[in-house]
Amino acid sequence: MLDVKAIRADFPILNKGIMYLDSAASSLTPEQVVLKEMEFYREYRANVERGVHRFSQMASEEYEHAHEDAARFIGAPSKANVAMMKNTTEGINLVANSIDWKTTDKIVTTVIEHHSNFITWLRVRQRHGADVEVVRSSTEGLFDLDDFEKTIDDNTKLVA
Repeated sequence: MLDVKAIRADFPILNKGIMYLDSAASSLTPEQVVLKEMEFYREYRANVERGVHRFSQMASEEYEHAHEDAARFIGAPSKANVAMMKNTTEGINLVANSIDWKTTDKIVTTVIEHHSNFITWLRVRQRHGADVEVVRSSTEGLFDLDDFEKTIDDNTKLVA
């Protein structure tokens, strides 16, 4: 079970008695990340995998460890299965622009997606003629899985 108090403690800004609900636009940064970034800038600021000097080696090791940790966290077989992006929008756009879209392809998304996810697929429809089908939610923001089963078919190339 998640310890909400412990998780909130990772975000000192939440000590101000607020609830932060805008993570789709800008996520808060956990204290551990802030400290690790400060360590990088203060102790071994260098390009990753671009040098033989000590700082570059340290930066490269930390970079590799971060990929290993991320793979372990999400249950990926190895770090080779993890692609780091600067944010979700970049990742979504990378996927959208990496697929060889056909006019017979279908993208299934939902009515409550963040714009960076929703608009991207509308652009794919505009540029490549792929079909975009939107699954509606209840007034409470919940989905009926049967609606997804009815919408997803052999032409569905992506569910976003």
